[in-house]
Amino acid sequence: MYSELSDDDKQMYLEVLREAPLMPFSNFVSRGDIPDKVDIQRPRSYIDREVYRLVRQTYRDRSSRLIPILGTAGSGKTHAYHSFKDKERENRRRMQEMENNEEVEVSELEPVDWTIVYVPSPPASIRVLLHVYTCIIEEVGPEILDIVSEKLVKEKWGGKKSGIFQKPNIDEVIQKGIREFPGVFADCVKALVTYQLDKNKKALAERWLLGEDLEAEELAELGISSVIEDDDICLAMIKIITDNLDRVLILYFDELESPYRMLGEAAERKFLEILKRLYNEVKGLVIVIAVLKEIWPRILEIADPPLRSRMEPEQELKPFSLNDLKIFFSKTMEVFWEENNLNPPLYPLFPLNEKLIEVIYEKTKGNPRNSIKLCRRFIEKIVMDEMTVDELLEAGAEMVATPSPPPMEEEEIDFSKPRQVIRKKIEDILAEEEYYIDVNPQSVAGAALKTIIKIGEEKQKDFKTQMEFKFLLGKRPQTLAAMIETGGKKWGLEIPSIKTFDRSAGVAGYYAAKRLKDAITQGAIDAAILIVPRGTGGAKYEMLLQNNPNIHRIEIDNKIGEELIANALKYPTKEGWELARIIFPDIGEYVSPPPEESPNESNNKE
Repeated sequence: MYSELSDDDKQMYLEVLREAPLMPFSNFVSRGDIPDKVDIQRPRSYIDREVYRLVRQTYRDRSSRLIPILGTAGSGKTHAYHSFKDKERENRRRMQEMENNEEVEVSELEPVDWTIVYVPSPPASIRVLLHVYTCIIEEVGPEILDIVSEKLVKEKWGGKKSGIFQKPNIDEVIQKGIREFPGVFADCVKALVTYQLDKNKKALAERWLLGEDLEAEELAELGISSVIEDDDICLAMIKIITDNLDRVLILYFDELESPYRMLGEAAERKFLEILKRLYNEVKGLVIVIAVLKEIWPRILEIADPPLRSRMEPEQELKPFSLNDLKIFFSKTMEVFWEENNLNPPLYPLFPLNEKLIEVIYEKTKGNPRNSIKLCRRFIEKIVMDEMTVDELLEAGAEMVATPSPPPMEEEEIDFSKPRQVIRKKIEDILAEEEYYIDVNPQSVAGAALKTIIKIGEEKQKDFKTQMEFKFLLGKRPQTLAAMIETGGKKWGLEIPSIKTFDRSAGVAGYYAAKRLKDAITQGAIDAAILIVPRGTGGAKYEMLLQNNPNIHRIEIDNKIGEELIANALKYPTKEGWELARIIFPDIGEYVSPPPEESPNESNNKE
């Protein structure tokens, strides 16, 4: 134990811990965009095997498959994605080695080509297929367009040069492509052929394929009448890509409960319908859905029988064993020492010890997130000289002896109870689940609509809402994030297609404003709210808003967006209140949330 360390070594290591900008075990919640540094595979090994089995089957027969992964709060649902991503890199290296070694025989158990795509579940069912399409493009990279278009245009549709001076006829190539992919696929074919064969229009076709807004004149130049964000067109592009990518795509949908969290059953039902479309209509997918175990019966209740019958058996994430926790702790500390250019201490559990790890395990029952939190708390106590190891052991023994609330895995939802009771129980469970807030157009749109609904219901307003409000501009379908109807007036809600609210929306801000103006001009809505990043500007953008005073501009940054999302289910932020007041002008001034009651105050009332 500590006897293996000299006093100087102890002080040196504690000093490093004290001065480090980020202490070990600081990240309680896994994020899809930041890899986790330490992985303990054993509790998840059987799930890994099952997913890889499905990948091999899908590679052979191209039939898509769907597998649910269940876990309580903090059990490692997001972390599982990072493990798969590490395995993907390992698999790709192995395939490269096999490709370079002609003597290697490929057996059924040898690796097949696959890529996992993290799809953070949007908190609203708004433009979900565009969200999935964008995640695929970003994960595989822009070269995906080159891979797919070259295979189709040059190898299948006769787009190769037949001589030095003989260029392929673009119109003929397009017609061959449309014969293979008719109907709704036609615009996708035109864009791919133009991207591959027409140097002058390549950049324009690429913008369309990446989901950017084009002017009517630019669409006419391409000979295209639709836009990628339309569900049918987006699904068509996903089909074309998966059919011609020569690998299996694993779509890892995280936090499947998010649509329910933000907008209730209607959003969840719509989201499941989109999953069903992907499963039924797209080849070569393994769809993984990670969801809170406690919410799973509710999702099964909402899902239709065909979707339920085709799912693979659900797999459940197991907690750490005591040995897993010891290994996880020692590996995490080892990474920390290496990052600080130090050889790890001879005792791998420093600054804790085995008995303290056992206390942590007993208290958390092996829940990874809760274990990380308690490890961090114990280390802080020692590093800041608040408690010694012995004092921590004594306090830890009391902590373990103190009865805890039943762990989340013991909670059950009685679906025989009234709907409102069930809904409240589900929302209580969701409130306990910590999750990373991704501030993107979908999440902000969902939070804005939820805030409007919450305030409207509390103020007993007569209104109705519609997600993904569609209208026609000539023959072209257009979509707004949402529509709210009250007092005989229809309000459109729109947000530009951007990555962050900490930078100007640029051209995307103008096109979002233009969609609202077009909807008003067509009589589809009467007025509108446009949510954009602070500082969004531009001559065309400003002029459009000045000439359309019934478009109300709301400017936010990432921090405001995060607070809007986090409070959508609790108590509206001031910005959320002002947003709702545009639609419901008589709701009065914003009132700060009441202070939370302490347990003693609550007990006294009883």
